[in-house]
Amino acid sequence: MAMELGKYNIRVNSICPGLFKSEITSELMQKKWLKNVASKVVPLRDFGTTDPALTSLIRYLIHNSSDYVTGNIFIVDSGYTLSGIPLYSSL
Repeated sequence: MAMELGKYNIRVNSICPGLFKSEITSELMQKKWLKNVASKVVPLRDFGTTDPALTSLIRYLIHNSSDYVTGNIFIVDSGYTLSGIPLYSSL
C-alpha cells in the first residue's frame, strides 16, 4: 500500500498494539495468571497504558517530523511478541 500511495505523497504505516491497561481491560489486568505471564515472557515485565505509549506514537506519525516514515509496522507491546509465545498459550 505504501508503494502504491507514495507517489501521491500519502504515507502508510500501521500500529499493532499489544495488551494495554484501560477501562476495557481493567478486570483482566487484575488476574494473577496475567501478572505471572507478564513477569515471565514480557521483557518490560508490565503492560503499558494507551497514554503515552500509543498517543505519543500517533502524535509522531501525524507530525511533519515523520514526513519520511512510510511502510512501517510499529509494534507497541512491551516487547511481548519477541518471545514468539502467544499470550494465551502461556497459561
